[in-house]
Amino acid sequence: MQKLVSLLLILFLTFSCKIASLTDVEKRYLISDHGNDKFYLIDFVKENQESGKLGEIPMVIVDGKPFTYHYKDPHEKIEISKNDIKRIEIMESEESIPLFGSGGQYGVVYVYTH
Repeated sequence: MQKLVSLLLILFLTFSCKIASLTDVEKRYLISDHGNDKFYLIDFVKENQESGKLGEIPMVIVDGKPFTYHYKDPHEKIEISKNDIKRIEIMESEESIPLFGSGGQYGVVYVYTH
């Protein structure tokens, strides 16, 4: 029993550290899942930032509705689940600025659930 409690405590601390270590920018891309699935969109955005396809705070559009962009509150989760996501596409800033103005200056992440 003590080993189980210790293991649960370690898992809780590990998970808590990951949440606590998220930047405000990363928190913008949290989805409503639990566990590691809630970081699915964060990981996708990071990967595309590292490859230079997206800037610091890309806009997210879910099924045609803009959800998060650089001047929106960073603490509101995106109310979708990883299992609901059918596909994700990106639009780099050169293409998104003419369509979205300053909202698209860091690129756009399109999330489709249908």
